Amino acid sequence: MLVLAHPFAVAADSPASILFVSSHTSSHYLHFVEEAKRTLDATAPARFATTSLPASQLSDKYRSGASAPFDMVVALGTQAARVVTKWRPAVPVLYALIPKASYESLKRSGHLACPSGQCTAIYIDQPLPRLFAVLDAAFAGQRRLGVLLGPTSSQQQSELAELAGKQGLALHTALVNEADDLLPALDGVLKQSDILLSIADPLVYNRHTAKSILLTTYRYKVPLLAYSRAYADAGAALSVYSTPRQISRQAAGIITAYFAGAERRLPPPQYPQAFKIRINQHVADSLGLDLEHHPKLQSMIQDADDEQAEYSK
Repeated sequence: MLVLAHPFAVAADSPASILFVSSHTSSHYLHFVEEAKRTLDATAPARFATTSLPASQLSDKYRSGASAPFDMVVALGTQAARVVTKWRPAVPVLYALIPKASYESLKRSGHLACPSGQCTAIYIDQPLPRLFAVLDAAFAGQRRLGVLLGPTSSQQQSELAELAGKQGLALHTALVNEADDLLPALDGVLKQSDILLSIADPLVYNRHTAKSILLTTYRYKVPLLAYSRAYADAGAALSVYSTPRQISRQAAGIITAYFAGAERRLPPPQYPQAFKIRINQHVADSLGLDLEHHPKLQSMIQDADDEQAEYSK
């Protein structure tokens, strides 16, 4: 009987070789790789051999599409995703720490490296139903919700409208197509909103725009519900986010399951399973928000990751 080899087969007696490609050398990428290695070693000792490289150092021969001695590539962040798409490795690819909108944009453009359909993602942003649950817990008395959308996040407009309608919220959105549109759009939305919900979009929310957005929301006395710890530390009243370590453990689970399975199929793209909720108590107090003693919100914080609430004093 003829037995066909699986296109991504690994010899049973040899460890699977995993390449982590990081967008930068910053600490959160390093923490991701370290935790992923720890988790893989703990769950399947000696089953995996790992290598990590920043995207800027990925060798020219790998970028050119030549074969590489790896069984899976894990691309961390949007920049790494773009480098890997140019490389187009002939092995499965797991994208992590990437916004859903960026992943889907690469997919729609046909530039996503996905050999034989074998790719998946763990998004860095939170699922909208989770964010709306936090909105309901923290701001139940506020009925006007503002959202700035950019070229990539505009794809979520219909889901936003559906969820806002279910919670009886009046949704006010503005589309930012160019950087110069940001502040006028923000002013227009804040004039009609009790809360501003941030949705990951590289044009709208980035290191160049963060200060202006935070200062403007504070001037309007409108609390910002953000999607990263950095925003809560910098001045957002509340943030819902997943840490690199949390996402790395989820990634390690996907890697382990893939190489343990007979069919060798990656699961569909998914949101982070574990998350944290962080309150900036100083900003909350300045805006007259009693988030620290809000029972429903505190219950969500404690249930989110079996950890205590994190406060920025």
